[in-house]
Amino acid sequence: MEPHLLLALMLVPYSIIGLIIVSKARGKKNIKDYDLRPSVTVYVPTFNEEKHIARKLENLLSQTYPIEEILIFDCSADRTVQIIEEYQKTIPSIKLVRQQQRIGMAKTLNEAFKVAKGEIFVKTDCDSISDTNALRELVANFANKKVGAATGICISEKGVEKYFRKFMTAIQVAESNIDSTLIAHSTSLLAFRTSLVEPVKPNSVADDTEEFLLIRKNGFRTIIDPTVISQEEVPADHATRRMQKNRRSQGVVKVLLENIDMILNPRYRWYGAIVLPMEWFILILSPILLIAFGAILTYAIYLVHPLLATIFIGIVAAAIIQRSNMLFAIIDTQLSGLAGFFKSVLKGNGDGLWRKVR
Repeated sequence: MEPHLLLALMLVPYSIIGLIIVSKARGKKNIKDYDLRPSVTVYVPTFNEEKHIARKLENLLSQTYPIEEILIFDCSADRTVQIIEEYQKTIPSIKLVRQQQRIGMAKTLNEAFKVAKGEIFVKTDCDSISDTNALRELVANFANKKVGAATGICISEKGVEKYFRKFMTAIQVAESNIDSTLIAHSTSLLAFRTSLVEPVKPNSVADDTEEFLLIRKNGFRTIIDPTVISQEEVPADHATRRMQKNRRSQGVVKVLLENIDMILNPRYRWYGAIVLPMEWFILILSPILLIAFGAILTYAIYLVHPLLATIFIGIVAAAIIQRSNMLFAIIDTQLSGLAGFFKSVLKGNGDGLWRKVR
């Protein structure tokens, strides 16, 4: 087959995905009720967080929505516990659960589910900061009885992370408007109806995504609210960031592979017909297809004129070297998907523990 015909055929799925994202990228307003006052448990897992814990607690205490309990599971070897205990002297809603050793995020989340008292269970990372109205906005979404889980967006102000967040937020908003979002990219702040939560797999490295999928399996929506804004610490160097992204992608790909039976299953309507196939394409199929696409495109340009092929390669190389642009953010996402797929297939999730990456 001629290179230009192959290129045309390969562009079809990208065009379809692009049209879906663009057409659904405008946020659809969910039913909100600010008079709704369910009790809230905020869960914060900590491991050697003496640098962040005071700032995190101050941020939670500044929220305009009342928090019934701040549930902290900790296995730190630094001063994290001492700092938490100082806050406990004046803030009785802070509950500290000491762990003798690290058991992994998934097992810890399952333990937190068991003891949480709030009607809404909110998970948040210690290194993240949210707007003071973020929790109020997040909880108001549960006025819609069909919403089982909700998350916000996480923004970054510079570098490739800025463009990566914009790209992934557009995908999430589109998914949410179609039916439900799969990946809780804003692990900085996400919420579940406590009555709906189920234990995730003990060795999961994408516990929030797995819980989102379990809730959607049971017939409830998992949505994104772009008015809920958080920021989190970004790894200082590209290698560390790449390790973090690969790990997260590995967990999500594993969840997709384990739930392949949901794809095109009429029980899950548009979630099975569009959302899951779109995630499969973006994270699993597209990285492999993109390699072939790049090779064929370069060859097709070369046939027109070798100099044009050199210019094309130079543009791609410049985007990779510069890193702070949307083109690299898309390439970066594909690299994560590729690494996540091979790690998931070859290694699984292991014991669910990982080296702390910041």
